[in-house]
Amino acid sequence: MVDKLQLELEQSRMLREKARVILDKSTALYGLFMIVSLLGFFYDRITAQMLALLVAVGILILILGAVPYLVVTSKEERRIEKLLGDRK
Repeated sequence: MVDKLQLELEQSRMLREKARVILDKSTALYGLFMIVSLLGFFYDRITAQMLALLVAVGILILILGAVPYLVVTSKEERRIEKLLGDRK
């Protein structure tokens, strides 16, 4: 029982780390989109419509990066609550 529990915990850690890497990369990409779009707008390289499009794409990337992390953490919470409920 203990070995199975340890394997489940390790698998859970690995899934959480993968989701966190995706979240970190999407956050970095969002920041890059914002910097490039604002600099391009200030130096008249892009139009206001292009700025709006880049901001929207940046926000979409941020949302798509956050969803896997939220899904993994919510599954973990449910699994932990179930394990704690079984132990009582």
